[in-house]
Amino acid sequence: MDSPEQTAEPESLAHRPEQLSGLETSWTMIKSAHSVGPEGQAAMRALIGRYHDAVERYIRLKMRDSNLADEVLQEFWTKLLTHKLAGADENKGRFRDYLRTVLHRLIVDHFRTKKLQPLPPGDLVDPDDQDKDYDRIWREVLIRRVWSRLETFEAITPKNRYATVLQLRVSAPEAPIEQLAENLSKKLDTKITPEAFRKTLQRARTKYLELLIEELRVTIHPATQEDIEAEINDLGLGTLYRRYSMAQP
Repeated sequence: MDSPEQTAEPESLAHRPEQLSGLETSWTMIKSAHSVGPEGQAAMRALIGRYHDAVERYIRLKMRDSNLADEVLQEFWTKLLTHKLAGADENKGRFRDYLRTVLHRLIVDHFRTKKLQPLPPGDLVDPDDQDKDYDRIWREVLIRRVWSRLETFEAITPKNRYATVLQLRVSAPEAPIEQLAENLSKKLDTKITPEAFRKTLQRARTKYLELLIEELRVTIHPATQEDIEAEINDLGLGTLYRRYSMAQP
């Protein structure tokens, strides 16, 4: 199994840049999405954009049939767009768990309605138990969003190389700093010393961790430091968090 840092490798993560709506949480976002007017429409677009990949990947994995998956996906987005999920209660736990419960019920109800066997499909586990498939998909989508934001930060910040430097380290985790600095020098056609690379890498990891925590805050309410650390560990990102917290090369 890949380590968290290997999972975070951005080689094929071509996602369009997105902006967070301040520190608005997913709970407030879903409530706003069910309000009337331009703000509600904007919140709905943001909500769909944020969770589309995770929802689709999870349903397709669990249904194991593209046609059935399409039907469940259509039902989910229809419920969202017709305000059938407006009763989401932020006091019942993490938004990640709420969304998984909604998807679980949709899948089970779909099989019952169509009287399909087996019920439920595959290894669909009870929503009160841990679902490693769901956690893995959620983690991968989260990591992609963080990489996308780091790349955007580099693109809009003059002389910023955080995403480039961190990508070089992730793609060659055992390479010495001297070699990475030389590779960056060739890439930029300018001299980069090992010490300069080291300092930039430390700052890049700090920025990456900052963006990761911001993304987690969106799905947790309230989001204390203990809540954030618990979510990081639950998603299997503890090693990445500890390493980047120390900002070691």
